[in-house]
Amino acid sequence: MNFDPTSSLPSPEVLKEICNNLQKFFHNPSGISRNSTLSKELLVRARGVVSDFLKVSNSEIIFTSSSTESNNLAIKGSIYGKSGSIITTDFEHPSILNPLRSLEREGYRVIYLPTDRKGWIEPEVVKETLREDTLLLTMGAVCRETATLRDIEGMIRAVREKNPKTLCHFDMWGVYYPLEVLGQEKPDLMSFDGPFLMASQGIGFLYVKKGARLKPIIEGGLQERGIRAGEENLFGIFTLSLSLKSLLAVDSRENLRALDQFVLQRISLPPAFRENSKALGLFSYGLSDLDEAVINLMDRRGYTMGYPSPCMVNRERLKEKSGYKGLLTFRLAPGVTLEDLEGFLKALEEAVDYVRSLT
Repeated sequence: MNFDPTSSLPSPEVLKEICNNLQKFFHNPSGISRNSTLSKELLVRARGVVSDFLKVSNSEIIFTSSSTESNNLAIKGSIYGKSGSIITTDFEHPSILNPLRSLEREGYRVIYLPTDRKGWIEPEVVKETLREDTLLLTMGAVCRETATLRDIEGMIRAVREKNPKTLCHFDMWGVYYPLEVLGQEKPDLMSFDGPFLMASQGIGFLYVKKGARLKPIIEGGLQERGIRAGEENLFGIFTLSLSLKSLLAVDSRENLRALDQFVLQRISLPPAFRENSKALGLFSYGLSDLDEAVINLMDRRGYTMGYPSPCMVNRERLKEKSGYKGLLTFRLAPGVTLEDLEGFLKALEEAVDYVRSLT
């Protein structure tokens, strides 16, 4: 069973839908043939599902290859040709930190606000740091390593009150239901990761609020309103639309909430997340330096786990930041049953005890 934060496992129903539409994935939706028209219709319907998920206009959705590409497009595309400063935190994924370091080399000033060890930062700190020349506030909605859900609504309100010209961008990785953490006003830009939302690898999307202008970082044709050139990944987009339909089901949401509380009551490891500020369905616990051994043992027992950032080149620094030598992270996928979860938690407890007994 899959509990890995960065990968998905399609249900039999999803696999059946994929198989029924396989031929459409091989035709260019920008073409004029009958087959291309069918592929175009699939693309249009899928975009409609994504826009319904966020309650936004179809034109505000830009499909990308990943949240990494979405972050790069949001950050670099939004400040192109401007001069000023950018605000982020010191506890971010490389897909935010590395584009910012690149911009620093071009002369932009980037302010790295310190978070606490759980990845939390108060909106008031952001408000105090905002300047007249602040172009962009960019950060993860969730601290990936600790599963701490940040106060996104408070951040947006702080920016609007202090400097409404500053754009707000959040990487929504780790958030199943974005409308529940946004409040009344959406940020200008939001990056989403397909695999976390139960879609296939190689798909993501960027929400671009009406009125926000972006300079493309991939240039070519006029796909995605000319903001992201290149033929769309129809297979990934289709799997994304299927996964979002399941997320929108009320029973799926309530089941996830109940199982989330069940895990919190069962696990006695020290939480890396901030109390009462945890992303729904996402967990992170401190585990000395035994995390890789536990993950490998769980894999042999049929339970897939992993790091929330498998490409994390600075993982050691972030472990130091969190105060733990090892971090054990996992997520609950919508659709998991209580029986599934009980088996997983029992195996996890046994794996942790076994690995500890060897030290």
